[in-house]
Amino acid sequence: MIVQGKGGDPELHEVYEEIRALGLIEHLAELEAFGYTVIENALSPELTVSLRDIIVRVVRERSGRPLDLEHETDYSGQQFQPYLLFADPVFRHVVLNPRPLALVTYLLGRHCVLSSLGCHLKGPGGYGLVLHSDQANGVPQPFPAMSLVANCNYALTDYTMAAGALAVVPGSHCRYRQPTRAELRLDNPEAIAVEVPAGSAIVWHGATWHGSYPRQIPGLRVNLSTYFCRPYLLPQENYRDHLPEGYLDGADPRLARLLGTELAYGWTDDGPTKPFAPQHSWHA
Repeated sequence: MIVQGKGGDPELHEVYEEIRALGLIEHLAELEAFGYTVIENALSPELTVSLRDIIVRVVRERSGRPLDLEHETDYSGQQFQPYLLFADPVFRHVVLNPRPLALVTYLLGRHCVLSSLGCHLKGPGGYGLVLHSDQANGVPQPFPAMSLVANCNYALTDYTMAAGALAVVPGSHCRYRQPTRAELRLDNPEAIAVEVPAGSAIVWHGATWHGSYPRQIPGLRVNLSTYFCRPYLLPQENYRDHLPEGYLDGADPRLARLLGTELAYGWTDDGPTKPFAPQHSWHA
């Protein structure tokens, strides 16, 4: 048993105790060993259906086209639907979902921020998404052992191979690099399909190789990607400068931090006005 505050980084002990209290020790071990873990029933059935229907509605409004969740054939391949956070109040509650957020906090520290919130909406056909690591876009190889980004991917419809499931290479986060041209193919024999029921959350280390298989059946695969990064990386979506008036009123203080309100950088002629995040971190 690890005793709170006895040696090492106190924040690490605090996060570990939170993970243990939430019954996530096995998931923590899977993250360390395989680079990903699955939390089934991370969302209630009611919330799963609500999120799914909201996303389909938003995409219908954005695209001006009808979409048939069960029988769709015209919406082909995968298209990313970004910037969903402000589309409905329910999304801010999902960002704070305690069990996935505890594992993300373990990977990135308490000062991590939400980088983007979107849906990889997938219809039948297409080529899938080749294997890759999320630690791209300027991060030199070899990657550091610590995770710089982390993803919590919620399955809002069942993930099966035929339905276009996530593909992952277990243990690839320990290779500290992107897959080579020969390794990135979805027929890589090391890749497996992560087949999980709707309502599950898949959390992975930023260096884990993953992609997704093409959907082979009619209908839509709907997910919600909650993507996080360390506070010294540039988030994909700018929330801090576009918060609707009153959005944080009465909200959990952690939400304000996740949306970048405590970031030290980004000043203009007023200079630095916010304190810097603590320098200590067990993964720094």
